[in-house]
Amino acid sequence: MIYPGGDSAARVAQLANIAHEDWMQDWPIEVSDPARLDEFVCLLLANKADWELSFWLLDLVLESAEDDLVIPPTQDDLPERTEQLVDALVAVWAATQAPGIAQRLEYWACMEASAPDEMFFVSPLVREARRRIGHSIR
Repeated sequence: MIYPGGDSAARVAQLANIAHEDWMQDWPIEVSDPARLDEFVCLLLANKADWELSFWLLDLVLESAEDDLVIPPTQDDLPERTEQLVDALVAVWAATQAPGIAQRLEYWACMEASAPDEMFFVSPLVREARRRIGHSIR
């Protein structure tokens, strides 16, 4: 796995106004917030050309979306929101084409899973993004 430089997560925390402490083992999980998903997607798109920031923002967005998708999809805007999320993932890949981003997308897509209970809730969205990319990211 290719990881960004050590200060990039702290830079993301500052941009997103979220906590970042050394003791936070699974930092994106601990600071994810489905109520801020749209804001996090905007930050991801604003920083899409910086693969190190995108790496952490991608996890922050997908962790927040993971929690958002647990809520029963009664929202009228759910199809539009999921489409925007897929578009954002494609845009990040197009802007960076960084191996670290490819690895994160592969992780979230759970490509080896064959049943929904073996995947994240967001895995189908990430798989769709990878399909749109033309899967030039293996």
